[in-house]
Amino acid sequence: MTKIILVRHGQTAWTSENRIQGWLDIKLNEKGLRQAKRIAKELKKKKIKAIYSSELSRAYETAKIIARPHKLKVKKNINLNELNQGKWQGLLVKEAKNTYRELYRRWEEEPLSVRPPGGESISDLYERALHVLREITKKYPKGKVVIVGHKVVNTVIKCYSLGINLSNIWKLLPREAIWEEIEISETS
Repeated sequence: MTKIILVRHGQTAWTSENRIQGWLDIKLNEKGLRQAKRIAKELKKKKIKAIYSSELSRAYETAKIIARPHKLKVKKNINLNELNQGKWQGLLVKEAKNTYRELYRRWEEEPLSVRPPGGESISDLYERALHVLREITKKYPKGKVVIVGHKVVNTVIKCYSLGINLSNIWKLLPREAIWEEIEISETS
């Protein structure tokens, strides 16, 4: 059984204003850097075998800070990038709700049946996240691995680990700059 320490990146200017980031590459702000240092301190004594990160700088910066005390190199993986939210990216959540009123309402009520315009579905994200989990469980079957990701990608990983239906995804979204330990059996 592989133990995963699932970390959501620190704050960016956009998370503080509730703006949809998706695949847009937004850097950590000063608070986000402080949050990443706090997480690194909290994880310093853990026996970590590897650290994986999204390719997006907000997660990668967080991962590099966590990796320093362990003297590990961060393994970037595009499959850990946040959900691509297409035309919603860059909008404030309230702007997306107003501009795409009916579609956004369905997105909140039936997340598996909706895809943001020009973006990807939750199911697409789930499949690419499972690809990374397969790689990790094969390479570190009894190890402890850090994954630094994002709100939605981390939630689909958590749903997989706990056997929770993805339709409940919005109830499990993590706050920024938190970590939790989960277990992943070898994925098929």
